[in-house]
Amino acid sequence: MRSREKTFLILVLVGAFVIRLFSLNQSLWLDEATSVLAAKNFSFPDLIFKFSPGDFHPPLYYLVLKMWISFFGTSEIAVRVLSVISGVATVYIVYLIGKKLSGSGVAVTAAAFLATAPLHIYYSQEARMYSLETLLAVLVVWFFVSEKWIGLVITAAILLYTDYLPALILIPLFLIKKKKLVLPFIGVLLLLLPWFPIFLNQLQNGLAVHSNAPNWWVTLGKTNFKELALVPVKFMLGRISFYNKSLYAATVLGSGAIFGTALFGTLRKWQKARPLWLLFLFPILAAAALGLYISVFSYFRLLFVLPLFYLLVAYGTQNLGARWFKPLLAGILFINLTASSLYLFTPRFHREDWKSAVSWLEQDAGQKSAATLFVTNNQRDPYIYYSKGVPSFGPDGLGRGNFEKIYLMRYVQPIFDPQDSLRKKIESVGYQRMAEKDFNGVTVWAYERNTYANLH
Repeated sequence: MRSREKTFLILVLVGAFVIRLFSLNQSLWLDEATSVLAAKNFSFPDLIFKFSPGDFHPPLYYLVLKMWISFFGTSEIAVRVLSVISGVATVYIVYLIGKKLSGSGVAVTAAAFLATAPLHIYYSQEARMYSLETLLAVLVVWFFVSEKWIGLVITAAILLYTDYLPALILIPLFLIKKKKLVLPFIGVLLLLLPWFPIFLNQLQNGLAVHSNAPNWWVTLGKTNFKELALVPVKFMLGRISFYNKSLYAATVLGSGAIFGTALFGTLRKWQKARPLWLLFLFPILAAAALGLYISVFSYFRLLFVLPLFYLLVAYGTQNLGARWFKPLLAGILFINLTASSLYLFTPRFHREDWKSAVSWLEQDAGQKSAATLFVTNNQRDPYIYYSKGVPSFGPDGLGRGNFEKIYLMRYVQPIFDPQDSLRKKIESVGYQRMAEKDFNGVTVWAYERNTYANLH
């Protein structure tokens, strides 16, 4: 590696690490809190045999997180640094893949694009499995292009013990090199066999959501035109949006023109770009097809192909020649850094603010007898993570005590309580709404017992 290239790479990796540290202490949201509480409260065997059957994911991330928090604790920053490290490591592996396939120019460019990519930064800051599985997916690709089959077998098995959907990246690999991958794929299947009975149990429980909670089934990831359109939009801009829809549409179109021009450059050397396109597109299309029957299709679940997207963009940018290279490089980095900065430094683009919601609620409750009620027991984990005093209950909690104050969490109410039954029940027994607060998607209605109504 030349000294200049090494310097660029170090700057990219340091930059990738530093940018992922901003706003790392924002509130945990529901799925993060569930991950942390599961890792904290379940033993290693129980994570596998008690927690996993009711979850939609295999257990490896939770096992790794449990080991992690035993050393570093359960603060927001501590539990997210694991994903930060996975994110930065992914940038480095993308560099290695780019160099192997197309040389140093594509390698450093792709690494710089991914280092500043808003969607990758977002999930490099989340205490979930998506950053880790993206690292594992690109490692599988790296072992594939390097023809290191033992590494591929082991990494692919670890990947599928982390999440299921990335299995879709293995199919195009097999299509590219069928003869060389028959034995490695048999090896992967043999390593996965012990998990198969629990996987079937998870699948059965997951499919039951369709009848037990149809609104939740649709929310989880049913394929439709909107979800399809969100894939390229979020891959380019991350999780930001604007109240002014005309401005947002113009931003999407302008960004699409820049990224589209770069991707068009891959056509100049189509034979070399075709395998990358297959690796990128096949998982998306296959996930969309699956999403017609099982709720698995959503842009964030496809994060594992995002590095391939930036490899294609970098390759196309290089192919268009010196005249186009600098403007496209500047344009894409500008889009990435602007979108990433908007996310990192604008609280409304951050995660649900359970931390502030619980802090306000417990301060408002004071010394009075109070309780917090949820429309379903399954959504209480972030509250439990932050709560220090006011107990929480599911929809049956109204009869658990003679409370002076009730805090009704409106979270996911349209999905799990579309008739608003819990609110009606609270108001029917003499509670009067005194305040409504919203904390970045966490809405709380504060009720007090109407003493006058009770006397009559």
